[in-house]
Amino acid sequence: MNKIMMYGYVFVVYILAQVFAFYQLQGHTWSKWIKDNPFWMSVLGVPFTYYTIKAARMMIDLYDGQSWPNRLIGFSLGVTIFSIMAWFFLKEPINIKTVICLFLSFCILLVQLFWK
Repeated sequence: MNKIMMYGYVFVVYILAQVFAFYQLQGHTWSKWIKDNPFWMSVLGVPFTYYTIKAARMMIDLYDGQSWPNRLIGFSLGVTIFSIMAWFFLKEPINIKTVICLFLSFCILLVQLFWK
């Protein structure tokens, strides 16, 4: 698998994991099923955890064994996904503080991807 495909795989897995984590942790606020079934929500998280571990290993390999890029890329994607989903599902406004945090998160992502 070439580097572009590895990055693509890792990003897709990280984004899906962040989306599922949002449902796990925040879904109880709008879904009766999630609220009533925390055990099943945690069981459903097992496959996401497995693939996230595999993706983290791939990301660390892409950065020659360094774990910081993996952590910071995951953080940046998590902040972005959480902000979008909190706005959409929880109707939380995107204020100037959130915009600045999203901008900084995007800058962190760019630094990790393009500064070698």
